[in-house]
Amino acid sequence: MSTTSAKIHDHRSIMADWAELLPELVQGIADCVLSTTDGGEVYMNMRAVCSSWRSAVAKPSPLAAIADLRFRPRHWVMLDLPFKNQDDDDVSLFLHVLTGRFHSLRLPVLHDHILVGASDGLLVLGDRDEPPNVACVLNPLTGDILRFAAPFHKSFEDIESTAVTGDSRLVLGGYAMVAWAAPTSDAFTEEDIGQSTTTMGTFQGNVYVVDLQSRVFKFLSPEEQCDAEVALIAEVPLNVDVYLSEEEEDNIGLSDYLVESAGELLLIRCHRGRALKVFRVDVERKSLEEVKSLGGCHALFLGPVRCMSVDAVNLPSVDSDCIYLLHWVGKSEHMSVYSLRDDKMEFISSVDNPDRPFSLVQVLLRYCDFLDE
Repeated sequence: MSTTSAKIHDHRSIMADWAELLPELVQGIADCVLSTTDGGEVYMNMRAVCSSWRSAVAKPSPLAAIADLRFRPRHWVMLDLPFKNQDDDDVSLFLHVLTGRFHSLRLPVLHDHILVGASDGLLVLGDRDEPPNVACVLNPLTGDILRFAAPFHKSFEDIESTAVTGDSRLVLGGYAMVAWAAPTSDAFTEEDIGQSTTTMGTFQGNVYVVDLQSRVFKFLSPEEQCDAEVALIAEVPLNVDVYLSEEEEDNIGLSDYLVESAGELLLIRCHRGRALKVFRVDVERKSLEEVKSLGGCHALFLGPVRCMSVDAVNLPSVDSDCIYLLHWVGKSEHMSVYSLRDDKMEFISSVDNPDRPFSLVQVLLRYCDFLDE
């Protein structure tokens, strides 16, 4: 046998050994994988190795693919999200914001639905009929779709933010309205939490919203609920609001954002796109603590529809301890970056007349600004 033939034979022998692993051993490895960060992607890749592995590694049910936090593609963002309703191509491009890896996925289901929003890596879809509409949630990595029985009697175009709780309730936020339903609910429950909500975020399987008065609310699980399904857990104290001069009216030009970053829930307060404060939300003590750094390796992207934290070390052109945001200057919307290190805001480009080709920073900010029309 020639040297080349021997190498090929050895290679095939090794591959055969992997394919012949005991099913319980393969399943044990898959269970260990799921306990790691973003283990859901590797778990699904294991099912694609060979037929014996696919038999040993169970495919999650549509409910588990959404409700089990281990399967959620939380650090994946769909970069071409703003353009999918006009694009006839089934392929969508995703970016893993912690490692900088790209992944192309074929999602033909997007042609038959409206993209209502994206949250925790999940895509919220709605049918294209006139209200009442039916909503569903897609896990793009597993391909599973969880459909909601309750009709939504308003237009999905009025929805500004979306989120999915750890117990699979779908939460929809709009002007002066928050609505939610479980997959088997007969109807969506609606509540007016004071003024209009500004942003909505998920943290440890829970959903939090912040309103225009800088109050943070938590959606309670069925076990926590008493007389209400939402609870005020924290608000920015008046003595830390250093942005308002005596000549300015309260809350004019203030914007608040919620985002999970490095295992913490952060509240970012922006004043007229010129200055920012960052607070850590202590959900146990129901308090806010101001922070001056994002840990030296993370950066935040803030938009009117969604916010996210990225690992700046693995993303080119993204600076750590910086906050990239969209804000209005006069009648035009600007992309800017704020450095926590030197307390400076710098202009990047205008949203109306952006430089082309788009930089990665611009693409990520456009993702945060997407609202289906």
